[in-house]
Amino acid sequence: MNAQEIAGIKKREQLRSMIETIKIADLMSKGFEFVSPEEQLSDVLKKMGQLDLHEMPVSLDGKRLMGVVSYGTLLKRRNLPITTKAGSIAVMPQEITPDTLVTEVAEAFMTSGYRQIPVVRGQIIQGIISRTDMIKIVQGIRELRELKVRDVMTEDVQTVGSEDPVEAALLSMKNLTIRTLPVVDDSHQLTGIIGIKQVANYNWRERKRETVGEITGDNSPVKVNVSSVQLDSVVTVDEDADLGEVVELMLQNKVSTLPVVEDKNLVGIITKYDIIELLASFRQRDMVYTQITGLDQEDKFAAEQMEKDITASLQKIAKISRPMLFTLHVTKYNSQAASNKYSLNGRLITENKVWVASAVNWDLIKATIDLMQHLERMVIERKEEKIEHRKKARNIGHS
Repeated sequence: MNAQEIAGIKKREQLRSMIETIKIADLMSKGFEFVSPEEQLSDVLKKMGQLDLHEMPVSLDGKRLMGVVSYGTLLKRRNLPITTKAGSIAVMPQEITPDTLVTEVAEAFMTSGYRQIPVVRGQIIQGIISRTDMIKIVQGIRELRELKVRDVMTEDVQTVGSEDPVEAALLSMKNLTIRTLPVVDDSHQLTGIIGIKQVANYNWRERKRETVGEITGDNSPVKVNVSSVQLDSVVTVDEDADLGEVVELMLQNKVSTLPVVEDKNLVGIITKYDIIELLASFRQRDMVYTQITGLDQEDKFAAEQMEKDITASLQKIAKISRPMLFTLHVTKYNSQAASNKYSLNGRLITENKVWVASAVNWDLIKATIDLMQHLERMVIERKEEKIEHRKKARNIGHS
């Protein structure tokens, strides 16, 4: 280990210490909305839409937590009657207390997919911590604030065309477990943005519905194009912008997603989730935090081998740059009797950079290996570029 690597580790430990001195009790909101366990889903969904919330705590008196109703969970159970009582589908979230470390809370956001989580002490609700609360941490730490968008953003952006049917947007959201998609024209220039709420709100106005799926548009989507429901006014950011600027834009405009554009062309995307993921990467752990999402029941058999291949690859990468966190999302296409195609999107956070790679293959294991080898090559190429840059700098210094 050379002096530069030692300095990098020390700097990261200092940053972790700075992040973890921040208390959840100081970030959380003590005022919050909740729903009664007797409220019907039709009323719960309407309230969530009006308050722009993806999750709501369930409680009889606003004190004792009985669980959480999650918009994301409801999308997966689209045949639920809208007369279903909130209490019957409430899920108890991971326990977060006012004393839980910030990095642990960030990891809980990643694991659950929630946008906000109740903070409790002995099942008594103390407040609500949200992704919005969490990203404010960036503003108070210079090293995080000055990170560049290009080092955090996702370059492989999932998009939808303005003339595509709304059903196509919904399918992408469901398969990729995302809730917002940039809208582009034939030239891949950004024309708007669409979120699950635009579709849900449109469907709520237009049709009489009896199930959650019909309310969200996931059961029998309205036959309209994306352009009919997209938001045309989009807040964007440049890849050379600082992360502090990103947070400011998100807070000012009350958005969770910022397309990254260059000369009107979409080159990436940055979200609150990306920032949460960055915070989670600072958590002190013995092993690299690895998360695989999107596997359905019939593909679970491959999980063990995938984890072995991922671990072996991360060990190779660790010889060059220490991995902190790795997430992999699997999407399956062309589901037929004996033929499935897999699209994988991986995201690796090392001690000094965020790496994104993708792979497509009919074989899930082969796709995993391809993706990990791509990450390995990128890390190696980055190291070689740095070595070459130092050589040139030394040559200039001696000339």
